[in-house]
Amino acid sequence: GSRNWAVWMDEALDRYDADALRYYLTVMMPETRDTDWAWDAFLARNNDELVATWGNLVNRSVSFANKNFEGKIPQPGLMTQGDVKLLAQIDVAFGPIGDLIGACHFKQALGEAMALARDVNKYFDENAPWFEIKKDKARTGTIMYVTLRAIDSLKILFAPFLPFTCQRLHRMLGYSGDLLGKQIVREYEEATRKHAALTYDYGGVTAQWKPSQLPVSQSLGPVAPLFEKLDEKIVEQERSKLGTSNVE
Repeated sequence: GSRNWAVWMDEALDRYDADALRYYLTVMMPETRDTDWAWDAFLARNNDELVATWGNLVNRSVSFANKNFEGKIPQPGLMTQGDVKLLAQIDVAFGPIGDLIGACHFKQALGEAMALARDVNKYFDENAPWFEIKKDKARTGTIMYVTLRAIDSLKILFAPFLPFTCQRLHRMLGYSGDLLGKQIVREYEEATRKHAALTYDYGGVTAQWKPSQLPVSQSLGPVAPLFEKLDEKIVEQERSKLGTSNVE
């Protein structure tokens, strides 16, 4: 780094979730110049955005559906204007977010996806299915269908940035197979030498860059948190140890 210190990614990957590191590097990316790594910013982005916004939304909604709708995607009834608006807002985002990724504006694309996750959180809180279920189970089924379908679309929008957790979410929502392909190291032989190369296998890919058509009655998989909350102590720990490794 320009200030003569660096964060070594192989060491960071031993300690932290790959998707959390990918997320931080993308949102901090200036896209035109070097970027500085700040452990307190990494902690804040992980805890406030990945854990509190996106991970918490997934956890609360899939757990609620598991508990109250026999572990299946509920049947929606008539949708309100608010239901339709939320799903339409996410459906139309595939075009612009796809264009941003195509133009290598990764930071902006990820920001747009996280803004949508905040909107789904707001919808979930305002519709309060935990209260609604005491009055009207059918309406609650619609709220849950809309929420889970929105999450299913967000899974695709987030997948280029958060591939490992989106794959886990894919299974949590009851799908089988790989959302994305697999990276494989292959050995190639040439006339005079051999060399290893990192390649990508598309076989078994189930993801398509389009809005969710979430199947009603699909069985949900077991719920587990997508992201781990990080403790304030790591900031001091890393500053003294990994965060200030000198570059020779």
